[in-house]
Amino acid sequence: MNKTSRFEDKGDGTLLDHDTGLVWSREDSWPVAQDWLTFQEALLFVDEMNKKDYLGYHDWRIPEREEIEKIFIPDSTIMGRSNSELHIDPLFATGGGNASWCLPFDQQAAFYFSYTSGNAQQFDQDYSQGYVRLVRLYPED
Repeated sequence: MNKTSRFEDKGDGTLLDHDTGLVWSREDSWPVAQDWLTFQEALLFVDEMNKKDYLGYHDWRIPEREEIEKIFIPDSTIMGRSNSELHIDPLFATGGGNASWCLPFDQQAAFYFSYTSGNAQQFDQDYSQGYVRLVRLYPED
């Protein structure tokens, strides 16, 4: 394990965050779905990935706003889609989207967290150029 990183590459397409006990997918939805996702499509994407036992797990979910804010690292940069600078740990896969849908949400809007700015803001659920990064709890066994 990289001693300078709080993230551990589990070798199965996931990263364990030792600070939070969460397991993140190395890749976001872009390379998997090969399309942008509205919030409702992101919910369906999570459901579909769980049905397929994506990376060997069936308990993926959309991250909470507080959870995804914790993976933002201002002084760390990897390259995302369209040469956007993503400020997340270099163990995450390059080429992903510049943001992720996150919870909470209401009838009209959901939070959308930017890995570029570190800000979360509410976007209409039908915003059509979204991405999602899957997360799950690491079992304590």
